[in-house]
Amino acid sequence: MDDLPDLWQRTWTYLTMDEPRAGLHPIPGTKPVTIDALLLPPLMYYVALLFLPPPPPQAVDTVVLRLLRTALALAAGLLFFRLPLAYYIPQSIGLNYQLSLVGLYGGCRVLDAFFISPFIFGHIPRRVRYEHVPRSDAAASKDSREPTSIKQRVGYADSSTTPTTWDRKPSLPLDNYWPTGASDAANTAMDALYRTWSGPTMQPVHQHETPEDGFPHTFYDRASWALELELSMRGMGFTLTTADVKHTRVTWLPTISNRLHSIFVHVLPAMAVCLAIIRYAYDNHLGPAGDPPPFEGPSRFNTRLSLPLQLLLTAALGAFLMLAFSLAHSMFAIMCAPIAPSPFAFFPPLYTIPIWQITSVRKFWSYGWHRLFARLFLVYGVWPGEWVEKKLTGRRPDQRADLGKVIGGFLSSAFVHSFSVRSVLAGDWVKARGEAHFFVLNGVAVVLEEGVRRAVISRRKKADTPLEMWYDGWIGRAWWVTVLLMSGRNFARGWVDAGLVREMAGR
Repeated sequence: MDDLPDLWQRTWTYLTMDEPRAGLHPIPGTKPVTIDALLLPPLMYYVALLFLPPPPPQAVDTVVLRLLRTALALAAGLLFFRLPLAYYIPQSIGLNYQLSLVGLYGGCRVLDAFFISPFIFGHIPRRVRYEHVPRSDAAASKDSREPTSIKQRVGYADSSTTPTTWDRKPSLPLDNYWPTGASDAANTAMDALYRTWSGPTMQPVHQHETPEDGFPHTFYDRASWALELELSMRGMGFTLTTADVKHTRVTWLPTISNRLHSIFVHVLPAMAVCLAIIRYAYDNHLGPAGDPPPFEGPSRFNTRLSLPLQLLLTAALGAFLMLAFSLAHSMFAIMCAPIAPSPFAFFPPLYTIPIWQITSVRKFWSYGWHRLFARLFLVYGVWPGEWVEKKLTGRRPDQRADLGKVIGGFLSSAFVHSFSVRSVLAGDWVKARGEAHFFVLNGVAVVLEEGVRRAVISRRKKADTPLEMWYDGWIGRAWWVTVLLMSGRNFARGWVDAGLVREMAGR
């Protein structure tokens, strides 16, 4: 008990310290973040959202309130953008990185909601009402109206149970390999092991969505509307929902037991393995402990790690990020469960297919990775890229512009992530270029693989051979894993130089 006051004192000292922790290199001229700097942007954004939808009530449709709304939105956007440019979080390199993401994302979201969507596209988000009709697993598996490729995109990738294979089917006929009477025991044991690993199944439902026929009619309803829109990163519950949120009406609702099982059986053990690899790499090659990586000179990632160790560390960092997002996703789903079935409580999958079903770089970024920034990349990357390609090629507005879409999306992602890591690299754009290289290289890989795919299909058509071969999937898997790991070294190098790897190793 005597240690409690001392623990509290150390905790308070840590939370209020102004000196950057060892290894953190904030942008010169920035200062420790304050509570008011953190709270003002989202509060001003929320108040502005109260007056965004058109009337009724007529009280919101006045010149004064429209000017107030615009002023608040502009101020909120500027304060969001200012967060990473004027402040830093001394206690943590990782939190400082996230502060940049929050500031950039928040500012872009405000501009989208108040200026880009209303004035360029004439769209103010409407709320969507969800109805979840229970269905049986048998009915789900027999639903012939849904294509198989779409069915495989539904569900939670952090659960080993997929929507189309609820019942375990042994890959080998056990009766042929076990003594008489032993096969039943073996099957029972394997079933028990499988159920332990898979955990409670999610609730199978048909999801029906109905956009509201109007906007909020009362200030109380507006308050709810504004809060839901501010907290909905992917537009869940609104008509601006990005395509990644759902791919079919046949879906699964998470349960508390399912999410808890995912956390304790899948996520936390895998995160422990990733952290063990990260700590091993740091303590044995990038350290020693307590010695922050030098800010100047060649990167220790290049000079101290062999290529296999670089790839291993890159894979561990990528897997840890995926697991961390899954952990946060499950925790929010559990916390919001009491208010189901509102959009707050229904959390669509972050990763819409299991990792082993990914067979291309494009499929990885479309379905295998989280899409929390999908709206940002759509508005500030994909749409401008399409517009530029159509202008340069003279295509009509209704024609496709896939090249511009891909390049625009990856360029916007490159800027967002480089801007964020720059905040912990003393504002040095050159040192932050690794993350930009990573996303640009992946954009090029998507374009190349699409060109190769079309050439192969064309050749097979001319040769009158099957369009799909048994080895296509394996070549695709080897391709995307190679691309992600080799290009991901640029990402990992920046994290080593920024001190993020040291912090993750607990040093």
